[in-house]
Amino acid sequence: MKKIFIIPILLISLMLNEHSLTAQETEKIFWSESQQFDWGMFKEKRAGYGFIKAMTHSGISYEVDVKAGVIVLNVDAYFIYGKSWVMKGYKKPHLLAHEKIHFDISEMFKRRLDKLCDRYRVDYDTFVKRDYQEALQRDFDIIFDEMDEYQREYDEDTSHGTISFKQKKWEKDIREVLKNTTR
Repeated sequence: MKKIFIIPILLISLMLNEHSLTAQETEKIFWSESQQFDWGMFKEKRAGYGFIKAMTHSGISYEVDVKAGVIVLNVDAYFIYGKSWVMKGYKKPHLLAHEKIHFDISEMFKRRLDKLCDRYRVDYDTFVKRDYQEALQRDFDIIFDEMDEYQREYDEDTSHGTISFKQKKWEKDIREVLKNTTR
């Protein structure tokens, strides 16, 4: 009997926490080539985590819609102002460049998801009959995991942007990928 009461309380607690997010914490921008990226976008107040001096909260969101009986998948790379932060005294150009690449990596993987979505642009009945929802979720999970690993690899290889020559190489490589892939 206790379990019956614990679960609803837990769900209510989670729902309240979700609704208690401020507008600033959820305010986001979507990646674009013309987007200015500056320290003013990093709005969370945080003391930092030891050697980590800044954090970009970026990622990928997607939604499934049906238009004229056809499945349409919309994918976006986003940056959340209120969850991105920089330690006081560390607003340096090289660190900003490092954080920008995290956002660019999200866009790079967003484009991979866009290509994947082409396979699922079918009529709604086919989508349901062939159980594409499960396959789509599995494919998305794989790409999300690959993106997370790529972000970790980037931080490790550049030592969070402190190894200048490696940072420059990553910047060049990511820009090249973005230049050669379509949105």
